[in-house]
Amino acid sequence: MSEQHPRPELQDWNNLSPDQVIEQIIQQLYSPVSILGSQLKRLTEDDDSLSEDEYEAIFTQMHNAVNQLSKTVVHLKRYSEEQKRTKS
Repeated sequence: MSEQHPRPELQDWNNLSPDQVIEQIIQQLYSPVSILGSQLKRLTEDDDSLSEDEYEAIFTQMHNAVNQLSKTVVHLKRYSEEQKRTKS
């Protein structure tokens, strides 16, 4: 089972160039999307029976991945709003 590594706190994107922001987004999306894909595949395509503990571990990893994605989306929304305010 793949391990989920803690990621550093989101930094202030307003101090970054647009290219750096895109880089941050890619870095922050890659791991949780990968975890969701691999665990979903394991749940749907694995021929071996999974134990209750394995199911619990999979759902915990998936829940954590969704939380990470949510944080990134919120941060991106804040960045977008700040960019709009700055340009006004």
